[in-house]
Amino acid sequence: MGWIVCLAALVLAFLVSGAAVADDGSRRCSVASLEGSWGLTLSGTLIAAPPPFAGPGAAVGAFTADRTGHFAGQDTTSANGTVFVETFTGTATMNPDCTGSATVIGNVLGETHFDFVLVDKRTEMLLIRKDPGTVIFGSAKRQQD
Repeated sequence: MGWIVCLAALVLAFLVSGAAVADDGSRRCSVASLEGSWGLTLSGTLIAAPPPFAGPGAAVGAFTADRTGHFAGQDTTSANGTVFVETFTGTATMNPDCTGSATVIGNVLGETHFDFVLVDKRTEMLLIRKDPGTVIFGSAKRQQD
């Protein structure tokens, strides 16, 4: 009898979550979903970075993306207490499930790589840097026009 209640609760949870996705609109994403201006914040640890950058790090900045997955921006970064402004460009790819990857080319830190997912009706991006020797994560929020 208990397993029937559990199964019914599971089916109900599935139906409610399906309705929530339907209310949110299509979950399908493309690189065009990135178009617009974004504010970002990152924090974590640069384990394998060269001196003086190895250690805790954080950044805050902004970038603008076009419909083809190209973006450009600027941030202020503190890497182990060394503070600098970095300009960057990059390209992103996007999967239909709203997950994606980006390659970023910065004028100070060089080439870096991120995975991300769009959430909250595509108004927020959760990010993680995937280069070895880094533990960096953060988010970006779509800016209102």
